[in-house]
Parts: sequence; C-alpha cells; structure tokens
Amino acid sequence: MIVIALCWVVALVVSIPLAMFVVECVASVFYRHRHVPPQDVIAAVLIPAHNEESGLGATIAALTPQLGEDDVIVVVADNCTDGTADIARQAGCVVLERADASNRGKGFALAYGIDHLRECPPQVVVIVDADCEVLPGTLAQLKAAAVECDYPIQANYLLKAPPGASLPIKVSEFAVLVKNAVRCRGASVLSIPVPLLGSGMAFPWADIADVSIASGEIVEDMKLGIELACEEKGALYLDHARVESRLPSTKEALAKQRERWEHGHLGMIHKFSPPVLKAAWKLKSLPLVGFFLDLIIPPLSLLLVFTVAVFLAFVGLGLLVDVGSAVYLVSFMFCAVVATVLAVWWVQGRDILAPKELAAMPLYVLSKFGIYTGFMKRKQTEWQRTDRD
Repeated sequence: MIVIALCWVVALVVSIPLAMFVVECVASVFYRHRHVPPQDVIAAVLIPAHNEESGLGATIAALTPQLGEDDVIVVVADNCTDGTADIARQAGCVVLERADASNRGKGFALAYGIDHLRECPPQVVVIVDADCEVLPGTLAQLKAAAVECDYPIQANYLLKAPPGASLPIKVSEFAVLVKNAVRCRGASVLSIPVPLLGSGMAFPWADIADVSIASGEIVEDMKLGIELACEEKGALYLDHARVESRLPSTKEALAKQRERWEHGHLGMIHKFSPPVLKAAWKLKSLPLVGFFLDLIIPPLSLLLVFTVAVFLAFVGLGLLVDVGSAVYLVSFMFCAVVATVLAVWWVQGRDILAPKELAAMPLYVLSKFGIYTGFMKRKQTEWQRTDRD
C-alpha cells in the first residue's frame, strides 16, 4: 500500500506540468485576435546592443517607417568594440554608449537606457533586440495596446531557421513556435499572464520606470515578467504584433544559445516558482496560479525527455512491484503530450519540419541530455552574445 501511495503522489506531481502543457496547447485553438484601435501614443523604442553592427541597420530600417512624429529610437551600445554606435547615429537614433566590463549584459543596458528616458518619459517603452525585424504595423499595435490595456504587452516573437538549416536548428524553430506562440495564445485564452520573451515587449512608463532590471540574469526578460506578474501586472499577449529574428546558422552557436536559454529557464523555475506560488496564495489570484503552472513547464526537449523517462520508469517498476492504477495516469499523460506535439506540428509545424525530420526528432532530443546534466554540474550564469553569422 505504501508503494502504491508513493507512486500516486509521484504520478500526480509529474502530471501537473504535463497537463498544463496540453491544456495551453488545446486552448490556443480558441485564441481570437485582440482588436486595439489606433491611438496617438508617444513611445521610445529601446534597443540594447552589444557588437551588433552586422544586423542593427536592418532592425532600425524596419522600425523607422513605423515611428510616430514624436517617437524616438534609443540604442544602448553596451561595451561595444565595433561600429554599432556609428551605425545607430547615422540612422538618426539617440545613442548611449556604456562601458562597464564588470556589469555586462542586457539587463544593465536596459536599465541604462531607462535612466536616460527619465529626463523626458515617454508614454510607452518598447524593447526590441538589435537583431530583430519588427514587421509592419507592429509598433503601432504595441503602443496602442499598452495604453489601452494599461499592462505590459508581449508581441508574437519567433525565431526562424536560415535556409538549408540542419535538423537541430529546425527543431529549435519548432520549439520556439510552441513556446512563444502556441502556449502564449493558450495562456491568453485562459486569462493567464504570459512570459516576457525578450523582444517585442511594450510597457506603460509607470510599469517599467521603477522595476529592478539591472541584473546579470541570463534570462533577464523572464525574471522581469515574473516580478511584474507577482505585482499583478503580468504581460498580455498580442499575436498579430510580429517580431522575428533568425536562429544561429551553426550547430555550435545554436548549442551555446540553447544552453544559455535552457539553463536560464531551469534556473528561473528553481528560483522563482516558490515565490510565485506564495504570491498567488497571498493574493488569492487564479491567474497567478495559472502563471505558476505555466512557469514550471520545462523547455520542450526536456519536457519530452521527462515524459518518456517517467513513463518508462513506471512501466519498468510495474513489472517488479504493484504500482496500482497510477501507471494508467502516467500512460495517459504520456499519450496526451505526444499527441499534442503531433497535433501542433500537423497544424502549424509542417512547413518547419518534414515528416522524416519529425521522426528523427527523438534522437535530437536525446542528444540534448548533456545540456540538462550540465545544469546540475556547471550551470551557465554568465551572459554571452549569440553568434548568428
């Protein structure tokens, strides 16, 4: 009886993030675009940039036609050793040059830019990475939604694989689609705050002016989203505001990027899930409970590894001892997660992964096992620029 009870406890605990993943993906089907009427809003577009001379010009060129009469682009050239600052000046941007080798990273650059804006605060601050393309109409939608809703707004931010990309890069594009679009649509339907994704983020000035953003966290945007959610100012999702970037073209650069993201993600789960749950209890907030459940969902590759491992462990244990009907719950969740991933691929991912590439996906997922064991042994904590060249 003790073994059966323990198996049920384990089965229920591991099923929680799996069930939340399935619920969000299913709920995404019911997402409807949020209509935001145009508004005359003054915004500052803040671009943190570290040695981004190769892509910054295209980012500014895509943004410039979308600027309102009083809008401004502020580029923070953070510890740059290339022509980033000169490119931004030539494009007519406000340029802030920052040199502080001991405090490096996106969070410090953003804080530096926000401090500059205090002299003449805009109504809205829009944060865009230096290697992104802001699609036409996106800036106007973000500005209007931030003012209309009086909440932070997260755009649909996707990372695209370059032409002729290898399987690992295509799988990463699919994983980003699931996390940044499908699950965000589902969270929006469920009235749950969405995570901040790093680019395409718009904030009413009052929400960004006093937050603690100068940190060395390698996923500083995720940390900011968690802190705002705990203050009941969690971000809303705007699917038809689109921002795109490209994934690294080499397996080495991709591996480094994924390690940074996934170590950061796992670190955030470990560090912030208890405070989020505590805040949800204190505020009696169902949306914050939902945000907690979303937060504890691991990255897609780890989710699949975790699901398969738990399923096989229960099946193997069931051959040795009586685990009761808990094995049926684990088996159901295994089938539900696999079916959900297949359904998302069928509806939205077939142009990313061909059927034979999808069939090879389990091998790629297993190849990332080293990233997760590395989190236990040598968690990456230092911010590093992703090389996309």
